[in-house]
Amino acid sequence: MVILFVAPLYEEKGVPPKGGVSMYLRRVTGALNELGHSTIILSIGTKNRHYIENGTEIYFVSAAFSSINNKYLNLISRLIKNNIIVNRKIKELLKTREIDMIQFASIWGLSAGYFGNTPAVMRMSIYSKVYREYKNDKMSVDIKAFLERMAVKRCNAVFSPSNVIAEAFSKDIHRKVSVIETPFWNESQEYDNSIYRKELEGKKYFLFFGRMVVDKGIYVLAECLYAFLQQNPEYYFVCCGIEEFNDDENPVSALTKAAGKYVSRFIYMKSLPHSSLYPVIKHADFVVFPSLIDNFSNACIEAMYFERVVIGTDGTSYEQLIDDGRSGFLCKPNDAGSLLEKMNEAASMDGEQKARMGKRAGMRIERLRPEIVVKKLVRYYQYVIDNADKKKCGTACSRKG
Repeated sequence: MVILFVAPLYEEKGVPPKGGVSMYLRRVTGALNELGHSTIILSIGTKNRHYIENGTEIYFVSAAFSSINNKYLNLISRLIKNNIIVNRKIKELLKTREIDMIQFASIWGLSAGYFGNTPAVMRMSIYSKVYREYKNDKMSVDIKAFLERMAVKRCNAVFSPSNVIAEAFSKDIHRKVSVIETPFWNESQEYDNSIYRKELEGKKYFLFFGRMVVDKGIYVLAECLYAFLQQNPEYYFVCCGIEEFNDDENPVSALTKAAGKYVSRFIYMKSLPHSSLYPVIKHADFVVFPSLIDNFSNACIEAMYFERVVIGTDGTSYEQLIDDGRSGFLCKPNDAGSLLEKMNEAASMDGEQKARMGKRAGMRIERLRPEIVVKKLVRYYQYVIDNADKKKCGTACSRKG
């Protein structure tokens, strides 16, 4: 089978994948190649490029720009222009080779339906609407959510890695959305322990890592940070990631202020490459993700892979990975008291309890091995291909997948 992946973001040759989409593409194409399939990635870049990396053909087409002053019209203009550019490249590829399936990332499904009988599926890792209340620019969110709903109409089927995203999107489009989880394996076997040794060796600590934004629950964490540090004097709290500012205060300032007189036990480190980040995760006592909403969290998967006990939020996709009280803890979203309670419960565990819970967490991630997940994805593709004459095979495909 030959599968073409169309996505807006992918790191160019030699650059380690950073975002969730890039990491997903690297992992899923690698696993498909191992199973004997052929994979192509088409993405937007700074210039037209073509090369082969790890057995996958990669094409970049030069991004379009818009000079419209109105930012909303500018957003729509760029999306339309880039879709036209992508469409041209797909048509060019279809003239030179047999492509069995095209998989579009979310909004890029607007390009589907122009390529004869070639089936197309859409992967919804994020549905913009569910993040709306946590974003300042709600008009841009509304535009993207509208276009996402339009895009799925052009595809034969749609799937998501997240139960929460699948349910929300399915409700709005009145169509079943399949759930196929994201494959995972550890690509970074060579670690750089220098940052861990310099900053954290010998310390007991709770860890947050990822984007430091409102929807990741950073300000909920700030609400209970002082009480946590006061009640657990043997622990530090470590944050590692890129901070994104809101109108009032940046996340690190909010956390630093919240720590108060215990600020010496709050440690902030900027975003680290995986080779340096993984030792920090591996030696953490516990990992905290107080998200208000999330998709199928790569960060949570990484922490559980290292058999760390994770505290996540219930009803935000973490319950898809964590069995509360057995393989981690779930607290109520946007509830600092509930978060503090679970953090204190974790801190009270003895070494044997923590190891047992961490082992169960690692076993959950075993179910995301590529040979398991990607075989399910291939069966899904095949069913869509077999039913391609039925334009919307979402319900049937969901039962099959």
